[in-house]
Amino acid sequence: AAYNLPLALRMTGDLDVAALEAALGDVADRHESLRTVFPETEGAPRQQILEGMAGRPPLLVIETSQDHLGEAVRAHASRGFDVSVDLPWRIRLLVAGPSDYVLLIVAHHIAVDGWSMGV
Repeated sequence: AAYNLPLALRMTGDLDVAALEAALGDVADRHESLRTVFPETEGAPRQQILEGMAGRPPLLVIETSQDHLGEAVRAHASRGFDVSVDLPWRIRLLVAGPSDYVLLIVAHHIAVDGWSMGV
């Protein structure tokens, strides 16, 4: 988890979850670094760029409460990546109420650096 770069965005109002997931998939389609895993071949890691749905992280929707929101963000943000098989970013939509959300994007430093987060 030391290599994790979390980004949490608070959102309120009506949310089209399918449109959000499609938009995040479009981001993955445009950026090879977000679709790259590093499996080992003969003991050495190699880049493998995934295509199509395999290269798009699922948007997991998780119901929580206002009281447990911070705990949920910390738990999902601190989980590590296995870059040999996991996409180097994951997305969680934490639902804290009927129109209260936190979009949590956690990226591994292998795909995103601090400079990129600002862009």
